[in-house]
Amino acid sequence: MTPIRVRRGRLLRLLAVVLAACAVVTACGGGDTTDDGRQRMTFLNILPLESLSYSAELIADTQGFFAARGLDVTFETTQGSAPAIQTVLAGSAEVTRIGDIETMIAAGNRNAPLVAFGEVIHRGTIRMVSAADDPITQAGQFRGKLVGTPSEGGTSSITLDLVAGSAGVPPAEVRRQVVGLAPGVFDLLTAGRIDAYIVSLDTSVQLQRTRPQAVIFDPNDAITAGAQVYATSRATAQDPAERDKLRRYMAAIDDAVRFIAADEANGFRATMAAISSKYRVPALGDPETARLALAGYVDSYTAGETPVGISPQRWRQTYDEITGIGQLPPGLDPAQWLDTGIPPAGTS
Repeated sequence: MTPIRVRRGRLLRLLAVVLAACAVVTACGGGDTTDDGRQRMTFLNILPLESLSYSAELIADTQGFFAARGLDVTFETTQGSAPAIQTVLAGSAEVTRIGDIETMIAAGNRNAPLVAFGEVIHRGTIRMVSAADDPITQAGQFRGKLVGTPSEGGTSSITLDLVAGSAGVPPAEVRRQVVGLAPGVFDLLTAGRIDAYIVSLDTSVQLQRTRPQAVIFDPNDAITAGAQVYATSRATAQDPAERDKLRRYMAAIDDAVRFIAADEANGFRATMAAISSKYRVPALGDPETARLALAGYVDSYTAGETPVGISPQRWRQTYDEITGIGQLPPGLDPAQWLDTGIPPAGTS
């Protein structure tokens, strides 16, 4: 019996070595490179990927822009920005796209070694809906209102604080209630149970088409904050090989943004066809709604100083706004959370 136990022990030790190697080498032999030489990357989307919010990623994939830059990108969905930040900081994924607000709060309040290095959504895509019989068209009108939010706290609630704060309204003077994202939330508005609620750009376009009494307030009319940035860990950004992958990722996103913007003259038909060839995006079920939503995203794509770069001046303005409502301490240097050298020069 002893020889059997010895052999079994050796087998278990050998298995442990193999499993350890598999943890280091992706897919137990697949490595970080595909058979055709492309380098693997992981992008963490904080919302379901099948959304027009990720049009740039979907086009970069379906039109071969990632492949042309030598990348094989895997999309993984996380439940919000917090786990996405934790995952990139742990080195388990190279990049995520989150709000400038979350990025600054994580880096400034929790000393997370997180850096923003690129940007494609230069204008926020959150919208606030009220009804025509009691419309909210100015930031100061949120005083005393009850506003429905998708969840407790988070970016939507902070954006509401920023909008109100831009008109001198303290956060405590804007009441809020969690209402989620269900289609029936508009009925709470018309029934007078809430005064306004927060939605995405896609949903706001759909409401304007289907609910004539809906009034849409755009926070970009009041604040600078709200952009969506590409973020990674400081360690990843400082690694030359990883930095090169991030640069090529942003070049592919730039290719995709230019493709979508050029397709606006064609009613985004090529964009919709390309995305639909691989992904089932509910918004594409109504081509006119999709067209209007994509036009809104193009407005955001083209609002920056460069297609995929971050303006240090606007980054600073965003920090000042967040500090103004007490979400960040004053006196910090937000430039420490920014890396402007990754987007390739050719994209500007």
